Amino acid sequence: MLDPSTPPARGGASVLQTNSPIGRQSLNRLIEVLATNRPQTVLDHGCGWGGMLLDILDVMPSTNGTGIDINGPYIEQARIAAEQRRLADRAIFHEGSSADHTESADLVLNVGSYQAFGTISEALTRLRSSTNPSGRLVFGAEIWSVTPSDDQLAHMWEGTTVDDALLLPDLVDIVTNAGWRVLDLRTSTSQEWEDFECGHLRNREQWLVTHPEHELASEIRSELDKARMMWLRGHRNVMGFVTFILAKDE
Repeated sequence: MLDPSTPPARGGASVLQTNSPIGRQSLNRLIEVLATNRPQTVLDHGCGWGGMLLDILDVMPSTNGTGIDINGPYIEQARIAAEQRRLADRAIFHEGSSADHTESADLVLNVGSYQAFGTISEALTRLRSSTNPSGRLVFGAEIWSVTPSDDQLAHMWEGTTVDDALLLPDLVDIVTNAGWRVLDLRTSTSQEWEDFECGHLRNREQWLVTHPEHELASEIRSELDKARMMWLRGHRNVMGFVTFILAKDE
């Protein structure tokens, strides 16, 4: 058990359902659509703490799933959640790089983690081999809602350039050129983004207000203020997120 006087990590399963700006209603709708294809196996590349995968298994009782993520603490959270939700017999979680795993499944998830395979084009090509015939791929990635200004880019992550994301039509061109058909797409709402950004900071904000005299309080306060302004002055209303349901264009 963590020492309560120790600052908690950002985000995580206790605050956010998934590590992407996808709200509860959107996630439920997505799973309902995916269930119509009746997948028997699910493979989640970049599963985080397993929220999306476990929700799918909840709805699809005859389905087994595998989650892969390079973040060890996330994988531990996923395993604990699977036990708590009585899904551990159908959910396996591996710590490591998705690039090292070559298995395939009826339903493949790669939401917000295409970088595990390189570029978006490289990821979409690799994910074809992970998706069984007649299977489905759920692919999520950041996009520019509008082209960012130099000032907005300067407030984002260090080194961010306009080439780090695409406008939605340009991304769809890459998707189709990689051999996929778009069955469904949905862009995250501003409210979903706000829930996501605030959720990532909430654990540490709550810790800060209950430990204002802690020796790390000043450092944590500065970190949180910087992260919030990076969002508000940088990528808010500029960066979007799109989630696709894709099928192979045989």
